[in-house]
Amino acid sequence: MSWRLKKKFQGLLAAERGTIRKDWGGKIAFALVYPNTYAVGMSNLGFQTIYRHLNALPDVVCERVFLPDPEDLADLGRTEGVPISLESFRRLTDFHMVGFSVTYEGDYVNVLRLLALAGIPLRPEDRRPNDPLVLMGGVCAFSNPEPVAPFMDVVVVGEGEELVAELIAAYRERADDRERLLDALAALEGVYVPSRYEIVYAPDGTVGDVLPQGATPAIVTKRRLRNVNAFETVDAVKTPNAEYGHMALLEVGKGCSRGCRFCLEGQVYRPVRHRSLDALRETVARVAASGERRVGLVGACVSDYPWIGELLKIVEDTGLELSISSIRADSLTDDLVAALARGGHRTLTVAPEAGTERLRRAIRKAITDEQILVACDLVRAHGIPNLKTYFMIGQPTETLEDVEAIPRLAERMLERLSVPDPNAKPFGRLTLSISSFVPKPWTPFQWAPFAGAEALQTKLEIVKRGARRLHNVRVLHENPREAALQALLARGDRRVADFLELAASFDGDWRRALREWKGDADFCTTRARSTDERLPWDHFDVGVKKAGLIREWERARAEPPVAVGAA
Repeated sequence: MSWRLKKKFQGLLAAERGTIRKDWGGKIAFALVYPNTYAVGMSNLGFQTIYRHLNALPDVVCERVFLPDPEDLADLGRTEGVPISLESFRRLTDFHMVGFSVTYEGDYVNVLRLLALAGIPLRPEDRRPNDPLVLMGGVCAFSNPEPVAPFMDVVVVGEGEELVAELIAAYRERADDRERLLDALAALEGVYVPSRYEIVYAPDGTVGDVLPQGATPAIVTKRRLRNVNAFETVDAVKTPNAEYGHMALLEVGKGCSRGCRFCLEGQVYRPVRHRSLDALRETVARVAASGERRVGLVGACVSDYPWIGELLKIVEDTGLELSISSIRADSLTDDLVAALARGGHRTLTVAPEAGTERLRRAIRKAITDEQILVACDLVRAHGIPNLKTYFMIGQPTETLEDVEAIPRLAERMLERLSVPDPNAKPFGRLTLSISSFVPKPWTPFQWAPFAGAEALQTKLEIVKRGARRLHNVRVLHENPREAALQALLARGDRRVADFLELAASFDGDWRRALREWKGDADFCTTRARSTDERLPWDHFDVGVKKAGLIREWERARAEPPVAVGAA
């Protein structure tokens, strides 16, 4: 390791509060890896939660590993260095277990890059007896892990707060026999051992069957945390070098009852489980006692928390400032916006998702234009200077009229936000954040085709052109080609693993890998799927009933198109 990198790591550690350091003697060493940069990984509440729970086990030492920054990757190449842990600068190969926390499909390539840099063979069948056990968890593990499954010894399907202790116990008993260990792990609820399943493809290229080997269960059932009050979900380590390092993050519950047809999180975290007000009161008090000035409430839909009014008062009574990442326009209240304004919020974020009420009904996000405009009035009334909105293009049943309606709606919002008010600060900026719709597993839209990068680019230009004539409006967007990559990895089967391996060998250049890969990306992305087709993720049970998804898919397609020229 170069001296420059060592000094950089030491600087990161020096800026942290809450770092856990444990002696390695006689303990199971677990490398918890976030396959993205330190700033991104340390803002992930799930990653921080598992770090804390693993280190709470007396015979476990858990240390963090991150993808090096781009300039550090070059330095590693020059010095023949390898990824190391933050706490003790240990190599990945020094650990007994290496667990990847994967939240975004785009990080799959980084998983393989880190394994390759560490000198750990990518495929389990090529690993040596002394190589670490390689695991994967995170939301991607119970969405569709199949593209990355051929590289994993173990995939943790579901919420890991309870399960990590069972994984460690199994490893402790059978660490000297890898095959017996994998058999024992495969028997645990919420654990998927890919090598214990044979995938058979039909003549048309779809998945024909998934054959479990030996006593392995045919269906892998997602692990759910039944009592959310038993496990506090709050960031364990504070650092100013994280994206949300200026606040304490606190999860108010798991799941969302809204059932938006495009939303993975709203489906796979069911049933909705709210932490009790008493449990949150204790956590908020500890956050305040620690010296924090600001708390960020985290959840799929924080403004739907049943006792949000009482929670706001608890936060305010402790003297903490409040932050909420995104709020539904139809659940905004005067009290909530006032609390955010008092907490120093300079930007309020809402997600209309579509420019017309017709399309919002089709995606089951039935927010009216008037509710969005009332949200603008609340922002203006309480002097919050900026409003950020999230929209998606390329959604099922979308028409040209729906796309053109996005800048038209922005114009109406801007009119409400720009009303002169001598008692309020001048309005700053309206931001339109435009993302490309990617059909996700376990949603009613899992059978829908991805629109394709070219079609999405055309729609994006319509929005940008319409917004150019508006004052104080900014358009942020992703590259539709990045969305095409996400669609491939979200909807693909195990054959996509060859593409990932190519991309890793090209230092993450997935565009080059896509050109050289012999597979058919369109088969996974832009192809519409029949509800009779066996999907790559159908050997999992995440608590979502297919009959219900089909019913919602049919209802979405039955929504009549908007009349041409409608407002």
